[in-house]
Amino acid sequence: MSVQSTVLRHTRYRDLTARHKEWVLGYAMLVPAFFFIVGLVAYPAAWAIYLSFTDKVIGSPEKFIGFQNYVWLTQWPNFGRMIWNTVLLAVVGVAIKAFVGMTMALALNEQFLGRTVIRALLFLPWTVPAFVAGLIWRWMYDDQNGLFNWALLGIGLIDAPISWLGDVRYAMAAVMSVVVWKGFPFFAIAYLAGMQSIPSEQYEAAEVDGANAWHRFLYITLPGLRHVMLVTCMLSLIWTANTFDLVFIMTRGGPSNATEVFTMLIYDQGIRNGRIGEASTAAMMAVPIFAGLIIILTRYLQDSDEERA
Repeated sequence: MSVQSTVLRHTRYRDLTARHKEWVLGYAMLVPAFFFIVGLVAYPAAWAIYLSFTDKVIGSPEKFIGFQNYVWLTQWPNFGRMIWNTVLLAVVGVAIKAFVGMTMALALNEQFLGRTVIRALLFLPWTVPAFVAGLIWRWMYDDQNGLFNWALLGIGLIDAPISWLGDVRYAMAAVMSVVVWKGFPFFAIAYLAGMQSIPSEQYEAAEVDGANAWHRFLYITLPGLRHVMLVTCMLSLIWTANTFDLVFIMTRGGPSNATEVFTMLIYDQGIRNGRIGEASTAAMMAVPIFAGLIIILTRYLQDSDEERA
């Protein structure tokens, strides 16, 4: 019976047309990817969503409590402050990173001596681990022994040391400067690669027509980098909104919650207090925003491709 079944299966496979064989092979090759996606993405995400509706505490069985965690989170005393800090850090930080990255890419796209070395050095902030970067910048912002106060006092711009990380007026700006420093190389490298793909004939033709540098940037470079700019800004927006390590090392959310972002609440509830249910709820609150941004970006890119086709 087993031999007959094997012969029957082989006979059926041989009877398939080339198109059907290609179809079967294609789906067979998708099977490993399907299990990877389910195991590494779908299952953990579904489990996190489920936990957000429970009172799960580490070491105790969970109980389904509906939307109580979501109600609790919206009534959290610093909920509005955390949302504002996260949006401020993400939106303003990404805007500055995009501006600095574009400036660096335009400069490095020109021919000058040492360009290769400077391009290599551009990666340096991006390669430094966030933990190390946070420690270095915390020392530079230190109000007693920090580099900035020493330099500003030395040239006479200030009369007394400034508590950059301990003053609510400067703390967020100090953290944001480190986020920009660590993230702008990603924009610069992506924009530089995008500029290399723009045909030089377009710039040559524009010069012949009398276009100056600003017009060439406005009408050739920017449209040519449109997709790159959208993707980099969207990715960086998600990464920056999820920033935790730099904030934790530099200020731990202080002073007076001036730098407390959403990820700090997730850490406090999930790691320090072991309350996985509340931590999952805080994480799930940001998912619709990020999912909406990704859907908008995907639709825009698809529409652009259809227009070009």
